[in-house]
Amino acid sequence: MNLIISPVILYLLSAFLIALLWKEYEKLSGIACLSFSILSLISVILLGKYVFLNERIVYYVGGWEIPIGITLMVDALSYIFLFVLNFILPLICWFSLSYMEKYTKAGYFYVLFSLISAGLNGILISMDFFNIYVFLEISSIASYILVAFGLRTEELEASLKYTILGFIGSTIILIAIGLIFGKTGTLNIADFTYIAKNINEIQLWFIIGFFISGFALKTALFPFHFWLPDAHSLAPSPVSAILSGLFIKVTGFYLLLRIITNIFTMFPESKIIILGLGLISMIFGSLMALDQTDIKRTYAYSSISQIGYCALALGIGGYYGYLGAILHFIFHSFSKSLLFLNSGAIEYRYKTTKIDELKGLQDKMPYTTMTASSGMLSISGVPPFGCFWSKIIIIISAIKAHYFGIAFICVVVSIITLGYFLKLQRNIFYSKDEFKTINEVNYNLLMPMIILSILISLSGLIFLPNLKIYIDKAVNVMENFKYAQIMEK
Repeated sequence: MNLIISPVILYLLSAFLIALLWKEYEKLSGIACLSFSILSLISVILLGKYVFLNERIVYYVGGWEIPIGITLMVDALSYIFLFVLNFILPLICWFSLSYMEKYTKAGYFYVLFSLISAGLNGILISMDFFNIYVFLEISSIASYILVAFGLRTEELEASLKYTILGFIGSTIILIAIGLIFGKTGTLNIADFTYIAKNINEIQLWFIIGFFISGFALKTALFPFHFWLPDAHSLAPSPVSAILSGLFIKVTGFYLLLRIITNIFTMFPESKIIILGLGLISMIFGSLMALDQTDIKRTYAYSSISQIGYCALALGIGGYYGYLGAILHFIFHSFSKSLLFLNSGAIEYRYKTTKIDELKGLQDKMPYTTMTASSGMLSISGVPPFGCFWSKIIIIISAIKAHYFGIAFICVVVSIITLGYFLKLQRNIFYSKDEFKTINEVNYNLLMPMIILSILISLSGLIFLPNLKIYIDKAVNVMENFKYAQIMEK
């Protein structure tokens, strides 16, 4: 099996085998899904050796080269996303082994988990617009069903809203792909970028406009965010962790990043649009998170705010802007996955995530409290936790680009973020409760949170020369790579 496609094959094989053999055996289906997740992580780690020894790996499926066949590609940038995705997925799956016991037919959850994972991996390795769309739909349709997995009325309503808006976003993206095929007769990204220099500029603006709108909806940037608060807060917590920590980053932000920096490089003005959307999302999400009465809904609005930081950094551009965007993706993915798993542990023990119904968790769930604190401090930008480093770099990028007002707003939003997380900690974890019986969750729920918490606490190590060189290679892809270069070789 070629390593570049192995994560997709392994997760599709997982979905097939669980559906065929083990869907009625919930524990066995969970163990099988976790096993395939670990194998996928191992294959991605092995792939990294070849990616960083070479500029990039291009694989022609069936030996058919551009523009006839299906082309797959992994470079330093897509590898960073692949590694983060496939590192976090096994942890979420491990957490699910105990969490999903409260649901009937949990075997179907692992089928859908495998499908959404296969789709997200497929997006990251595809170098063809139509294949990106196919994998986007595989992951999206699985996510629509997963949001409604509990079958409660509010979950079904959230899933319906999410499905409708998701299909609108997918349709907008499909229109852009149709326009590309109509104008060029190709769907291969490298082939398109090579031909695009001969296409009318207005027509290209229409295409990039559709792409930005569709991917901004998938990313949940303001004003395309309407689906996210309900979907993320009402879904089962492992699903919320996937959606917030991984899904919106891959199906939206990663593709926006590629569109802006590697495909439509002839339109640097498009960065201003992304910068504006990011700035508004950053402010709006933080203000909305201030007055929420549910833990998961607070985290959901926080996701809108934090993805705004990523978009803002992408819009600013330059070395520090791109570095900040990549680092914020990494650290926020770990931090927000941790927080949604943390809320799942609380819900597993107390059957609620309502803030008013929870008190004194520091005494009852000390390890859960510790991991929650690291996740909240990270996203708030408190040193030495993860997002502190990315936010500092984003602020530096804004100052170097003479966006002094934006740099100030970034600091203010971080203070607001710290404010609503401190409020959450005071009300839930550090409040007094007369009942102090320790009700910590079990090993399967606790260990994934502890692993993520440790990584967040040690995130500053990424600046060690031996590690930062890999991040710099990803930044170099954003600064200098154009898909047309593959056609020119």
